[in-house]
Amino acid sequence: MKRKSTLIIGLSLLVLLGVSFAVYAFNSEEMEVTALGDSLAYGLGDTSDNGYIGDVEKRYEDDLNKQLVVHDFGVPNDTSSDLLKRLNNPEIANTAKKSDIILINIGTNDFLKSTNHLTKFNKEELAANEEIYKENLKQIIRKIQNKDKPKTIYILGIYNPKVKWSDSSVVNEAVLHWNTSTIEVTKKQKNTAFIRTDDLFINKKKQAFFSDKLHPNEKGYALIGKRVYETIKQRSNEK
Repeated sequence: MKRKSTLIIGLSLLVLLGVSFAVYAFNSEEMEVTALGDSLAYGLGDTSDNGYIGDVEKRYEDDLNKQLVVHDFGVPNDTSSDLLKRLNNPEIANTAKKSDIILINIGTNDFLKSTNHLTKFNKEELAANEEIYKENLKQIIRKIQNKDKPKTIYILGIYNPKVKWSDSSVVNEAVLHWNTSTIEVTKKQKNTAFIRTDDLFINKKKQAFFSDKLHPNEKGYALIGKRVYETIKQRSNEK
């Protein structure tokens, strides 16, 4: 599955006419997915060019015999402010609104702006960026939520790419606080859910799961994809 920034990629048949998406579409044969955000939404680092969304797609097809139509608007280096501006594009916002599943990866670059290679933090700057991020995230959710036919919007948390816990306790603490803020936002917004990722890489061999200092490789994205798929499936079963 080839992905380019801001290009809609159709992966299967046209959406069936007359299908109502007011009910969560886990029971339909075809589903639309929109991915928004930064390089993790884009899948940077995966040489097969699928990222975690490719893993989610494969799991749907293998486990549930469903076809996913994927719209990927991930743009490397984007912050929450950048994504908010991109949603002024009606094509992006409307595509998200009509999708059955909306996935958002954003906040990592906001977080990294306040750190020197994940070793030193400017705490005042981090706190200020966190407040900006939280407000941006609220507006992003409001821009893409379909009020008439609401769907769950999934916000993926950020993680510490320093996989050795003993070497990165300060970073882990900052990541935990940032993710807690994200959870607070999701709890206050209807039809919004948080997907945790910060526990996926702890004490794993970095070279086995990462393509560089920050981005997962195919194996690393598979861990994220599995978590995303299981979360969506669980929520669908609860409805």
